[in-house]
Amino acid sequence: MVGSRCVLAMSGLGLDLCSPIRNPTISAHLDSSSCNTRNVSCKYSVAPQKQPSNTVDDGKNESSGFSPMSIGSAAVNALFSYEPFFKFAAGQARSMIIERGTEIGHPWAPELAKLRTHDWSEELKKAQNKQVEYPSYYLKPFHAYEYGNLSWDAAWEVELAAKSVHANIFDPEKQKLDPNGDAELRNSYHRTMVPMLKTTPHAIVDLGCATGLSTYGLHEVFPNALTVGVDLSPYFISVANFRQKQRSPSKSVQFLHGAAEYTGLPSGAYDLVSLCLVCHELPRTATKQIIEEAHRLLKPGGALAIMEMNPYSPLLQKMVTNIFAFTAFKATEPYFDDYRTFGIERAIEERGFSFPTQTECSPRHRTIVAHKK
Repeated sequence: MVGSRCVLAMSGLGLDLCSPIRNPTISAHLDSSSCNTRNVSCKYSVAPQKQPSNTVDDGKNESSGFSPMSIGSAAVNALFSYEPFFKFAAGQARSMIIERGTEIGHPWAPELAKLRTHDWSEELKKAQNKQVEYPSYYLKPFHAYEYGNLSWDAAWEVELAAKSVHANIFDPEKQKLDPNGDAELRNSYHRTMVPMLKTTPHAIVDLGCATGLSTYGLHEVFPNALTVGVDLSPYFISVANFRQKQRSPSKSVQFLHGAAEYTGLPSGAYDLVSLCLVCHELPRTATKQIIEEAHRLLKPGGALAIMEMNPYSPLLQKMVTNIFAFTAFKATEPYFDDYRTFGIERAIEERGFSFPTQTECSPRHRTIVAHKK
């Protein structure tokens, strides 16, 4: 939720992370004064919301069939309806990710110790838009965090988690762990995306930017463009602003606390809207609304670019039919079923974009580009 999302997932199974961006339909205002930066416990006001459907848009409801994929998915979903099992599986997934970080030369403890010395309460006050509302599903445990992306732990750990979970992304046999795997995945997204663009963008929106990894990646590719990163977690945006101070600050990179479905940014003002590892962490209802918002933000001819897990990948299809692998995956990716059975290409075209062009950017990922008509 990468996106709005620290996002944890098990890389050994080809799983991913990103901060999710959610649909602002629920009143759930953070009170920064009630948040403890050591052991987060925030107060929320939450209205009820109907849970997203898992039906497939093309009418082919996966759950109605008896394929190995649907049977395995149903079995795993049943397991995760039992809360003690969910907590156990999430804890195991988190431990594996932390251990891998040490194995690839990025131990978590020293970096987290440094981050905890900073005065984060002031960063949160500056970053947070108290008018932002959160849907109920954004407030649930997510990616092995009790408070999901609305926590300091999630925000502090996102970059460490990215390096850990993507360490074997280009090695399907899992024989080699590459500490630069995450950077290579993002670079591959840019290499495959740029040739599909009609023009060089001068104004970019990065939806689900988390702490800014994807935003600065776009800035490096398009250094002369204004790039705005948007994320629903004020904790992520706080860390993004902090990281920006550590880098060479650039006025052409900005971060905004907000929802991707309604950013508040001006209509028809941008050449490129990017979503990097966001959609698989959302119910399809939210993804559709984000596509709608992207269409509003873009100039005619502007591009929507998405880097995501590829549901057509043999590796992912194999994982879904392996109940043990899929169980580990579901511990941190509760909306993956909804993503993999969602015809995102059709949804993009139906909103007024050209039919998307897509290409592989890793053995498990794809780059999708469509232009506003």
